[in-house]
Amino acid sequence: MNPGTRNFLRRPAFRQWVKLVLRILLLGYLALMFVGAILINPLLFHPPGHKDELRGQVKLHTADGNDVTGLYLPNPQSAYVLLFSYGNGEDLVADRDFLQEFLSHGWGVMAYDYPGYGTSTGKPSESGCEAAIDAAYAFLVSEKHIPPARIVLYGRSLGSGPAVDLASRKPVGGLVLQSAYTSIFRVVTHYRILPWDVFNNIAKISSIHAPLLSIHGTDDHVVPFWHGKALFDAHPGPKQFLWVPGADHNNLVDVAGETLWTALDTFRRSLPR
Repeated sequence: MNPGTRNFLRRPAFRQWVKLVLRILLLGYLALMFVGAILINPLLFHPPGHKDELRGQVKLHTADGNDVTGLYLPNPQSAYVLLFSYGNGEDLVADRDFLQEFLSHGWGVMAYDYPGYGTSTGKPSESGCEAAIDAAYAFLVSEKHIPPARIVLYGRSLGSGPAVDLASRKPVGGLVLQSAYTSIFRVVTHYRILPWDVFNNIAKISSIHAPLLSIHGTDDHVVPFWHGKALFDAHPGPKQFLWVPGADHNNLVDVAGETLWTALDTFRRSLPR
């Protein structure tokens, strides 16, 4: 370093400028941490507001004190039950036609509303969603006497979080992820920039050895395709994928058409009997 540059860096004005920039960066980071810690739930969860009662619904008591609504649709001809976790802005009322599609394609179905969604009590949160899927899983195993090996988790978009979390802790027969994210914060920032994250799927997927079917649209502008690919690559167990060319986040089922149901049927037939 030449003497002129050294003298410039030692000037009080330059050092004050550096301190100011560092203070601004620190304040910005603290503000980001505040948003992440305090405002994440109102920003993340968007219940559609339906309060309809559904035929066949059950009330499930969660470990954190909520009563969440479940909907069990048995299929006597099916060896497997899909435990379905829906995407944001959905609930049991909004998805009832889609759930019937599973029935007509050879699956039994168990779905549930997150806390604060539909007629479920409480407020939505990461821990609340995880407690809700735990209650739905316990209902299938303890009350309906369905072996864990016959339960296939299906997490769509937001629902991939509770589905991955449950699969990392409990025995299941399989895991289907549709339009799944590596983590909530990475959807916005691409990289982890805070000391914590929400629904950190990428940190949990490597501990899941149940068979995986990963479904993602190549033109997804909400949860970009690289999220689904990263989760697929990190999964250590048997796995299949369905990448849907040209599909965005909210039109994947329509764009995929029968290809989706064929992939689900192929996945089901590949599961250990």
